[in-house]
Amino acid sequence: MRFEDLFRNSAFFQKSDSENFGNGDNFTNPNMEKPILLSKGKMVKLILLEIVIVAILWYISFPAFALNSSGLIFWAIAFGVFFTLLSLGFNKTSILGIRGVLSKQSRTNGLSRVFHYLALVSIVFPLLYVFISPWVCGPILNAKAFANRIQIENVDFSSVKEVDFTKTPIIDRNSTMVLGDRVMGQMPELVSQFEVSDEYTQITYQGTVYRVTPLEYASFIKYLGNRSEGVPAYIMVNSVTGEAKLIKLKDLGLNGMKYVPSGYFNENLNRQLQLQYPTTIFGTPSFEIDEEGHPWYVCTTYDFTGYGTRRRVTGVVLFDPITGESTKYSVDKAPKWVDRIYPEGLVMEEVDNNGLYSNGFLNSIFGQKNVTQTSDGYNYLAQDGDVYIYSGITSATNDSSNLAFVLVNLRTHEAMKISSPGANEYSAMNSAEGEVKNYGYESTFPLLVNVKGNPVYMMALKDASGLIKKYAMVDATNYQKVAVIDPDEGFNTLKKKFLGTEVEEEEDSKSNITKDIVVGRVQILNVDGKSKCFLTDNEGNRYKISVSSNNEDIIAFVKEGDSLSIEYVEDEAVHMIKKISWKVEE
Repeated sequence: MRFEDLFRNSAFFQKSDSENFGNGDNFTNPNMEKPILLSKGKMVKLILLEIVIVAILWYISFPAFALNSSGLIFWAIAFGVFFTLLSLGFNKTSILGIRGVLSKQSRTNGLSRVFHYLALVSIVFPLLYVFISPWVCGPILNAKAFANRIQIENVDFSSVKEVDFTKTPIIDRNSTMVLGDRVMGQMPELVSQFEVSDEYTQITYQGTVYRVTPLEYASFIKYLGNRSEGVPAYIMVNSVTGEAKLIKLKDLGLNGMKYVPSGYFNENLNRQLQLQYPTTIFGTPSFEIDEEGHPWYVCTTYDFTGYGTRRRVTGVVLFDPITGESTKYSVDKAPKWVDRIYPEGLVMEEVDNNGLYSNGFLNSIFGQKNVTQTSDGYNYLAQDGDVYIYSGITSATNDSSNLAFVLVNLRTHEAMKISSPGANEYSAMNSAEGEVKNYGYESTFPLLVNVKGNPVYMMALKDASGLIKKYAMVDATNYQKVAVIDPDEGFNTLKKKFLGTEVEEEEDSKSNITKDIVVGRVQILNVDGKSKCFLTDNEGNRYKISVSSNNEDIIAFVKEGDSLSIEYVEDEAVHMIKKISWKVEE
């Protein structure tokens, strides 16, 4: 069926010659069917119908009315249909497409032609923009602009303050979710109606670090039953101690949160944002609390250079989920308590672009001179009341070493690069896991902390159920320097143990003794969660050595009568073996 036939069969169009066409003598082709005209009344009805359909679709999907937003195609189609209907309404010849409107023999008036061209422009221009702008504004022609999306300052490691264990977010996201679910389970009156959101935003609050997340409606039915009072609480988990608390808003003298992402209709947060700021592009809002515990949604605003290209932050809207009121700020005017304006994914993308395109687009593909990229992961660091995102910088080949570290302030966008070649995060994680290999614990992605002016990785070691069983420190420049403690020993003990390991190694390098021995007796014991091998030689001397990935293949098979070459430090009680190997027979 032809396009024109669809219109002819529609009930909206008239087929009366006298009503629509007169006697039809104005048509030059006698074999041509009499054209179908759209009456003014039907045009108005169709336009009203389209407006209703567009309004419904917008209310469901709420796209921003902005050139570079994902809603561009939606609005292009909406305006294209609107102008097409107007063009047909003023068309005195036919609705048989472009031929009817543009024909020199048609009786189409000027308005019909204008609306016809507007319809074409409304659809064709956005489509061309969507397909062409990513190429014109992309990295091929704008490599420098991509590299300069973030300004990174080269600094010394002294810019990172000495580790403060009251502000060190050692509890990772997954462990935080376990703790949050556990405290929620203690509130039976809430469990049946609400669920815990998996958001868990990292923030600083009253001098320490927390992750916070709101409750959310469990379903549409639960929303209908609770919408009058709103969401009554949020959860906060101390990222240092693991203490989890459910904060009821009524205990703070506040009403429930009515405008949340899990809400419906006008109480859906994202819809309400777009209603208040229809021309603004938003991302995913993050949940935070101010210093008084009042909940807020921090809604970052964006723009792009071209369609979907080079996203950049333009400001922030602070939205009160209790009242529905909001305030728009520029980044530099946002309140100090706000911790996350720049999302982690965007920051990592900008840092990667900086390392990839600094020497041009062609170099990023072929020569790759000085091309770098971030590690496969990131963590957080709290400093001066702000939250920084941390990641390692490695070469384009993504080997097992880091060239530097990068720290980016998630509120101000300040970025620092610290040159410090050493082991990457995953080498450090493997080293820490090797210290407790007999338990099978897994390491979290490490933090970067300053210990006596040196970069040190700090991580938690968890069992299969996700519970933290150990804490570890690994030297970032020498991943063989490791210290491990139980959680109840405290972080200061971990620091002292780590520093003691460094001092011990410095002293050992000056006083190591090399000797060949014959093993008399051997025993492997677990001491403070760490495997150690104790042995005597045929002369009665006693030795000990910690089991690690460097020596496990030897220690596992040592037995009485074996000949070993060892390097050790003398002690009155038990000598400390530093290196061990099988004796090579001459």
